[in-house]
Amino acid sequence: MKYNILIILIISLFINELRALNCPAGTQTQAGLFEDGDLANCTHCRANFYYNGGNPAGDAVGAQAFTPGAANATGQCVACQVNREGSAGTQGAAANLATQCSVACPAGTAVADGQTLNFALSVAQCTHCRANFYYNGGNPAGDAVGAQAFTPGAANATGQCVACQVNREGSVGTQGAAANLATQCSVACPAGTAVADGQTLNFALSVTQCTHCRANFYYNGGNPAGDAVGAQAFTPGAANATGQCVACQVNREGSVGTQGAAANLATQCSVACPAGTAVADGQTLNFALSVTQCTHCRANFYYNGDANFVAGTNQCTACPVGANKGADAAAAQGNAAKIKTQCNVLCPTGTSNANGDTFWTAAITDCVNCAANFYFNGAFNAGTSQCIQCPVSKANPATAPGGSASLSTQCNSACPTGTVLDDGTTTNYTTQANQCTKCAVNFFASKTTGFVAGTDTCTECTKKLTSGATAKVFAEATQKIQCAATTFAKFLSISLLFVSFYLL
Repeated sequence: MKYNILIILIISLFINELRALNCPAGTQTQAGLFEDGDLANCTHCRANFYYNGGNPAGDAVGAQAFTPGAANATGQCVACQVNREGSAGTQGAAANLATQCSVACPAGTAVADGQTLNFALSVAQCTHCRANFYYNGGNPAGDAVGAQAFTPGAANATGQCVACQVNREGSVGTQGAAANLATQCSVACPAGTAVADGQTLNFALSVTQCTHCRANFYYNGGNPAGDAVGAQAFTPGAANATGQCVACQVNREGSVGTQGAAANLATQCSVACPAGTAVADGQTLNFALSVTQCTHCRANFYYNGDANFVAGTNQCTACPVGANKGADAAAAQGNAAKIKTQCNVLCPTGTSNANGDTFWTAAITDCVNCAANFYFNGAFNAGTSQCIQCPVSKANPATAPGGSASLSTQCNSACPTGTVLDDGTTTNYTTQANQCTKCAVNFFASKTTGFVAGTDTCTECTKKLTSGATAKVFAEATQKIQCAATTFAKFLSISLLFVSFYLL
């Protein structure tokens, strides 16, 4: 009995197996089975399959409704050209390209507009390399160009474009076969670098070919020019500072392209300070890091500029011939390094050059003038003669050529009030104020003793003589002699005369 039941079960299973049929291409049951005794149960498109309205994959969507189990295209789902992660079985009418498949173009590609990265119908629409991507004949970026033709939509390297190592401004989407390195990418080496010849600034295949610093460029360890050397190793082609060389602040004659790691400041650049300058110690003529360290004029050099001294840019000028200082010569910060402090160029006492400066710049014979409030008597010799300081300064003094800088023109040479020279009329002295030795006509000495010529004044008479008046030396220039008598004085004199006669 037991064996009969077992035989019946086996026969039943065999019959059911014979009755089960495979679902149409690309379909499954709602439960996810690929076969069923009733093909009408094959209602779903499998994962990564979609219903295209009865049309083949890649064609426009057809107009026919999905018919579960139909033997023709209306009951079949077509395989996605590009599988989508997470795709699942979906009821046929709802299983379209977008829900079931990936519509992303292969790496680096786009449709014909060069920008849209998703295809609408078929992956074969992905015909263009995107901006800043190029087709390298099936080889990776940086390798030599491969020999394989571009195949739009291919899942392998022949349908993919590789990213430019250096983007190019203005790059646009380009048909794959025409999208090469030169059309799509920048082939310029990073700033200050070149390929192995040290001169060519564009690489042929890969930016890593930019191994050298150009002439008059150096690698500063990833730091800007003028800073201390950084600790980062040179990396050919790197987009950051480790792949770039910085320009020398001062070019060196004979500088050549040099492999980045070896291209330091000393090998590539001149480190000489500008002419006549030195670093802060005043003696070292080469800078260590930056030309801006050249802050000083050397001993016996001076800065002759009108604007502020700019370290590393301005030069200092050597003192004129014969004007070098000796043991006291010293360097000075640029703005403080004036010719009159750095060089022995002072004009003789009281003299100046044509500009009014009290120093010379070419030769001591530049000292052609008497300075303001200085004068000279005699034959003036530029560079040798000394001018004499005025006894009394003018209110508005000025320089004058030595030959014409007399006391009367340069100084206030007027005699003190009421005094004159020995001639009795001249009111200006010619050499010294003590030439003013007399009281003028109608002036008298107010002091009877200790009168100092050139300092003391004479007093004007209130009643002046109308005749016979003369200048007198101070001892004689009494009021009685220099001035007319008053009416009372005359009356008193006559009265005294009569008294004298009466007494006789």
